[in-house]
Amino acid sequence: MPALGGIIFVAACIMFNIFTISLVLEGFRVIDISFKKEYKYPFALVLVLLILMYYLLNGRYKNIVKEYEDRERELGKGIHPIFVIIVYYVISFGLMLLAGLFKNGDWIFSQ
Repeated sequence: MPALGGIIFVAACIMFNIFTISLVLEGFRVIDISFKKEYKYPFALVLVLLILMYYLLNGRYKNIVKEYEDRERELGKGIHPIFVIIVYYVISFGLMLLAGLFKNGDWIFSQ
């Protein structure tokens, strides 16, 4: 099942974004979110199952792969998916780092 291979990367990207948003909201003192250890595995399982259902619904992952293969064939060149994933992880991690610095009031966010 090819959809499972990509879900690992997509779930990690979504978790980066969730943590970044929660750190920013905590920095603005809008809400206090605590990620407790006992909820770690159920949260990850539910997230992976939701993403899996989304991509398996009506063979959505097949349409996405076909669209990108057609675009690559049309343009005659393409970027390797690992490069795209690495760049996305670096940008997401950088944003999460900035959100953490903002929440803690460090670096340029000190008063």
